[in-house]
Amino acid sequence: GSTLINYPMLAKLLLISALLLPASTFKGGTLCVHRPFRLPPLRSTPPEPTSATSPSRPSKHLKYDVLILGSGPTSLSLAALLTSSWSSSSSGGAAPSVCVASSQFSKPWIPNYGAWTTEWESLSSSYASLGVSGLSVDAVDRRWSSTSCYFEEGEADTSRVDVGAPYLRISRDGLKRCFTEDRGYDVVEADHESEALGVNVFDRGVAMDESGTTITLSDGTKVTARVVVDGTGAESRLTVRDRRGEGYQIAYGVECDVSVSGGKAGDYELDKMTLFDYRTGWSDDPSLQTAPTFMYVMPLGGSKVFFEETSLVAAPAVSFRTCKERLHERLKAMGLKVENVTETEYCYIPMGGSVPLPHQRIVPAGAAAGLVHPSTGYQICRTLAANVNLASAIRESYGMRPDEASARAQGALWTPEQVRQRDFAVFGGDFLMSQSAVGLQGFFEGFFKLDFEAWHGFLAMWRTLPNSGTHDTWYARLLFGVKFLAKLPPTVALALVASIATFTVRDLPRVSLPRSVTPLF
Repeated sequence: GSTLINYPMLAKLLLISALLLPASTFKGGTLCVHRPFRLPPLRSTPPEPTSATSPSRPSKHLKYDVLILGSGPTSLSLAALLTSSWSSSSSGGAAPSVCVASSQFSKPWIPNYGAWTTEWESLSSSYASLGVSGLSVDAVDRRWSSTSCYFEEGEADTSRVDVGAPYLRISRDGLKRCFTEDRGYDVVEADHESEALGVNVFDRGVAMDESGTTITLSDGTKVTARVVVDGTGAESRLTVRDRRGEGYQIAYGVECDVSVSGGKAGDYELDKMTLFDYRTGWSDDPSLQTAPTFMYVMPLGGSKVFFEETSLVAAPAVSFRTCKERLHERLKAMGLKVENVTETEYCYIPMGGSVPLPHQRIVPAGAAAGLVHPSTGYQICRTLAANVNLASAIRESYGMRPDEASARAQGALWTPEQVRQRDFAVFGGDFLMSQSAVGLQGFFEGFFKLDFEAWHGFLAMWRTLPNSGTHDTWYARLLFGVKFLAKLPPTVALALVASIATFTVRDLPRVSLPRSVTPLF
């Protein structure tokens, strides 16, 4: 397949070269891409409209209530919410005028998205009540009634842990249709070309005054809006964040055909989704312990399976090459040969760091706002849930000055308690980066021994998602930690306790972990 990234060709080549190096030579940094990326042919002008739903070529200066930069799930879900029937009825009149600006609007989404069924059904009901329907039907590609993990070495039938929770694969085409069919927003197929030099300071293409913010796009169009939203992803050049302590999730995946027998593809049951296979016995490579990876498996029907070898979180990042080699070696050890590859996926997700710095006029959303789960890399459900809060705040800010409207919108995302909850997960990601394969096996084996509400709430960790109440106060998080320690193997529990002390000292003066589990800060 082809691959997609929104940077000049030089940056693309530098990024690819760096990620193909051995893991020990790649030190991470600020160049980041979402899962996956594809390189399109260069084009100097936007495409001509091809259908009635294609965007019209704009005039040179446009004015809107809201401008949303980017055209991924973050941007288009927010645009759909802001222009839905709910937005119109709740405001007592017309919905705000909204423009989406992105050169990628007409292109299909690339990533493979998975979600816990409990979360997705909750989101579907929430969106349907707000005038955006179809998530539970049109936006679901595949469902599994149960989820499996492999932690201990040995035969598959004895080492498998059945988590039991249902899981689903999101239809990226279906989800995009939910947000674009009968859309009430305009589209300009062009990108911003600005870069933040500091809070509200840009190298070019951004002008701010009392009436709003004006963005100059790559085709020369100027768009002025009272509220501008940055939905361009974790590699955003508009949002300023403190990226100290970030880790990186790296994965290489293929959708392909493999031989199946007895309801299995190798060790993997075809009626279950495999979330983690952390076994290392298939190879004597010592780097599997020091730079561990796991296999993620989605059976898609018949002999078609999506396999993905993943480094959960590491700094420096594990390379794509390492993940690709391990994927094929692991499958080969099971007697599986990859054939008829229909899709290849490269995943690079920055995790951790801080929430965006305050007082920024351009409102970050999705990954740009730090919504990627700092311990797991989960994002899609958290982003869609957060956009409900964000859309409501933007709608309620009508009539406010631009700076006040932006402050209200950002405050709706990162309440003080939500920041504390995120800080707790940042510590979790930091600890996971320090663990060998044996440590991660013990960690997750203990994790899934917790009650469903406890472990699922940690993975969701957004205030409107199911079971997040198990982590929404300092006392709840402290109680979770105590219970979790009791489930861990002694060596992992001791390492976790030691990590609490070292992380707290290294994190000074932020005291983010003590603040998340005590009422003292």
